[in-house]
Amino acid sequence: MSPLLIPIFAIMIPIIVVPVSLGLKYARYERELEHKERMRALELGRRMPGDEPWVTPGRISLAIGAVVPVGVFFCAWMADQAVGHQEEIWIGATMVAVTSVICGSMLAAKHFNQQARTESYANLGSQGKPVIDADAFDVVGARG
Repeated sequence: MSPLLIPIFAIMIPIIVVPVSLGLKYARYERELEHKERMRALELGRRMPGDEPWVTPGRISLAIGAVVPVGVFFCAWMADQAVGHQEEIWIGATMVAVTSVICGSMLAAKHFNQQARTESYANLGSQGKPVIDADAFDVVGARG
């Protein structure tokens, strides 16, 4: 072993150990912050942004309203190329596309209305009653 390798290894150890230890310490700190944020969100009854599933009613209605017409017109184009131009293919594709756009829009509207209603109920108190100041109504003094 060359005597030159000993100082090289002595220099390489701090170059490797210090960044690794600092990186591990920072990762631990990030986990602590995420844990505190998650616990606070649970206390408030809210979801974390990364906890939502990928398939949501909004995305399903988008798929019905936008992806289905694109697929239908692609299939109609492929059928038109295979058998020659026939008007019935395009009429059927148009009817299916218009129906899917209408149904996707109705589903999206229903979903967003239900979501707004749920958010308005979330603003109520823990017993499902509106939060009202107890001094707002003077029931005994109003009787005279």
